[in-house]
Amino acid sequence: MLIEHFYIITHRQVIAEGAWSFTLKLNPKHALYEGHFPGHPVVPGVCMLQFIKECVEEVREQSLQYAKIVSCKFLSVLNPVDAPVLVLELVLKQGEDGKLQLLAEGKAGNKPEEGIAFIKLKAQLIEQ
Repeated sequence: MLIEHFYIITHRQVIAEGAWSFTLKLNPKHALYEGHFPGHPVVPGVCMLQFIKECVEEVREQSLQYAKIVSCKFLSVLNPVDAPVLVLELVLKQGEDGKLQLLAEGKAGNKPEEGIAFIKLKAQLIEQ
């Protein structure tokens, strides 16, 4: 993990061919929040992109990097105190160009059907 002790993966499950669900638990006491923002912590967007990539790396068992972010929508502010549990749903397809196609959606809460969406991402990744 790039940011040590920022989150832990508490659950991982295959939900369909090429699709996975990850449950993450954020550490609301992480030092990163002292600067982003004291007393009102917010998960930085770049950290969201990082933990999504790290989940994909776990599935693929290889180091990856973003080659292209086709679209990225930050749908709501993610406060690690109010919403420490996140569910990520990832869909991966190998493109004909050799790039890994990723569709990701993140929701804050224990159950995706009840959670509040905080990110939708469409990206391409390549081996690092």
